[in-house]
Amino acid sequence: MAENKVLILLRRGQWAEDADLIRGLEAWEHYSLLLETYETLREDALYHSEVHGRGHIHRTLLYAALIAWQEGLSEADVRQFFRAAAYHDVGRSSDGYDLYHGARSALQLAELTGVDGEDLVELQAAVAAHARPDGEMESILRSYGPADYPRTLKLTRLLKDADNLDRVRLGDLKTRFLRHDGAKAVEPFAWRLIEREKTV
Repeated sequence: MAENKVLILLRRGQWAEDADLIRGLEAWEHYSLLLETYETLREDALYHSEVHGRGHIHRTLLYAALIAWQEGLSEADVRQFFRAAAYHDVGRSSDGYDLYHGARSALQLAELTGVDGEDLVELQAAVAAHARPDGEMESILRSYGPADYPRTLKLTRLLKDADNLDRVRLGDLKTRFLRHDGAKAVEPFAWRLIEREKTV
């Protein structure tokens, strides 16, 4: 099993110019939820790949935490965001362009997360929509029929930002596609994280 380089870096605590950012994250009231998510992550269910596999998920979860902290999300929203970030790519069958891997991932969320009811509907909708163009987002979300459409839209947009931040691994992150100020603030850190992982 691939090691979690993000956790190793967090435990090592040597962040140079990002030390204040990480200290702030560690002082965040929901930081323990990030550690809990890493500890309970179903690594065996993640897509096996250097591009969309464990490393991508580990980094995306850290970006999700940084965005959630900076955006001031509630505990319930943080938990949903982490579930989505953890399992948004489990339905992949290749690393190529695949508009439907989100929908396939959504089918596995009940078993992987243990959530049900409205939380599951919202989670499935967000994960299904994350892989599709923004112009299709509304129709995809509405097809799942979430009771709280604004919250589901918010979760989807947050997930897209956390996922997009890890485009640094491909060298093609474009700031204009990030939707939240909290995500834009994390961009410089994302580039440095990729370099720091090389030291692990």
